[in-house]
Amino acid sequence: MKEIYFSSVITILIALCEAAQYTFNVVSINKPFYSMGVKYNGIVTELPLKLFPLYSGSITADNINEYKYVLIDKSTGEKIEETITRVYKSENKAINEVYNRTTKEVKIPELPEPFREMFKMGTKNFKPFPNNDIYNVYANCDPTSYDNLKATPFVAQSEVNESIVNCEFNIITRKSAYQGKGTLHVIGFGSRKYKKLSWAIKLDEKFHGRKAIKLRALASDPTLIREKVATELYNAVGVPVQEGTYARLIINNDIYGLYTFNDNLSSKWIAAYVHGNEKANVGMTYKIYNSGNNSHGLKYLGDDPNSYTFYKIDEFDETKYNSKDKNSLYSHIINFTKLFNDWEVNYSNDTSEIAIKKLEEFLNLESTLRLLVIDALIVALDNFWLTGANAALYFNPEKNNYQLLPYDFDLTLQGSRGVKRLAPNEEFINDCETWTNYDESDNIDHFFTKSLLKHPLIKKRYETILAKTTRITFNPDVISQYVKALAELIKEDVQWNFDLIDHLSTSTEGKVNHFSYSDFEGNLYSTEIDTSDTIVDGYEYGVIDFVTKRSSACAEFTKNIDVSKIENENDKKGFSDEDDSCKHSISIKFSFVLFLFSIYILYH
Repeated sequence: MKEIYFSSVITILIALCEAAQYTFNVVSINKPFYSMGVKYNGIVTELPLKLFPLYSGSITADNINEYKYVLIDKSTGEKIEETITRVYKSENKAINEVYNRTTKEVKIPELPEPFREMFKMGTKNFKPFPNNDIYNVYANCDPTSYDNLKATPFVAQSEVNESIVNCEFNIITRKSAYQGKGTLHVIGFGSRKYKKLSWAIKLDEKFHGRKAIKLRALASDPTLIREKVATELYNAVGVPVQEGTYARLIINNDIYGLYTFNDNLSSKWIAAYVHGNEKANVGMTYKIYNSGNNSHGLKYLGDDPNSYTFYKIDEFDETKYNSKDKNSLYSHIINFTKLFNDWEVNYSNDTSEIAIKKLEEFLNLESTLRLLVIDALIVALDNFWLTGANAALYFNPEKNNYQLLPYDFDLTLQGSRGVKRLAPNEEFINDCETWTNYDESDNIDHFFTKSLLKHPLIKKRYETILAKTTRITFNPDVISQYVKALAELIKEDVQWNFDLIDHLSTSTEGKVNHFSYSDFEGNLYSTEIDTSDTIVDGYEYGVIDFVTKRSSACAEFTKNIDVSKIENENDKKGFSDEDDSCKHSISIKFSFVLFLFSIYILYH
């Protein structure tokens, strides 16, 4: 009897020694009334909820090699296995996998940068979001406020609903989980006309160094990548822009699908990206809008602040400006337009360097021209150069000058879309400098850009930037590699995203595009998308087809410019950053100290 008992104990001990602990972390992409489990060796084990939509747990077993995640209906007990089979690896315990999505690491290539950097583009604690992760965002919002907001994105025909909803946010990344409170509101104007809305989040506690996040719906783009490509092009030429990654979004019981997850135009972003210091003294920001087909082209309209209220005051230091005093709030936009008007009157016909120096006393000209080049290359239909929209004029108090900050690039890399200001029948594709001026019968005023480019030295610099950008960055060989990588990152989410629109619960009748996976694949390259009963947004060009034709045209336009012999004029002046010259000086001084120290050691 004792022998049998002893034998049993030995057997149990051996089994325990052979058994191992396996950890599983999985993100649900379904509604909260589903739970998650893992199936291994024919056994289904439910995983505990860690932080919705993340389920996490450890299992002790002899051996687990292959496994699948299982969706479990809490009410019926129905179990739905994912279609992929996984192989367990030791690193699983540190990774948050996603139901029915392959766990993979996609390398997104950086676009080559043709010019020296002018701005810091982030800090140690405010780094760019990783571009190869798809975040998972769950917002648990006040149901009444949220339902009212999504049902009425407009409170009148052209009056947006600015209501704010209180929420709790869970953000799950590949290797982390965040939980915090904050608010949610709808953003955009044209995007509010779609059933799939775009959102902005304001967090009480920081996520990766920031509290302001923008979730763009991409509702009109079958490729889901145009905004990403456009954003990275501005970034590549050194223009500060709100960049980010992708995210799957669930709000309450509504599964919205795939979004871009970007920084918002906030004081913290400006401090980090423009100044390179989160504690920097941030100036005043004015958002530029095309108000009712009427853009004033940054013209001086006198000293009455009421003449400038179509500019939206956005980010500013409330300790330095009186928020109730229009003279205080609009002082910088009045000052800028007056300075530019005076320059145009006194120096626009002066073809010497003096005119450029006078302009650069108050305007970051190099950054402005780089922005115009990307606007032109991507044929930005709803941005600064063409429509006087989706850009902000920022007063930089550290440099005592002004610069433009672009944002929102949904109407890019697609053709003319029937815009009458552009030349018809692909003629606009071949115009890389006067492309915005074909039909000027509308009320959009290009006073600012026309005044700049009529000066021969500024025009020459614009063409030089255009030439170098086209040869190094904006060409099909470079862009196609970037597009392929983005497509690889999101391809498993594409059809899921398109299908969700019919299941989205809302009482408003917004615009809907029933794109297919073949539309996604084809329009990445050369397949046109026609409008139909199920598609409201057609596309004349695929992304790569557009880049090929536009880059070819602009390369031909600038073929006689020898960029190898032309420096960035602002580099000569140390325009990129005063820190560089300072660092160089420190380096020289440090080297000299080392030299003296070595002599001291040698003779002592």
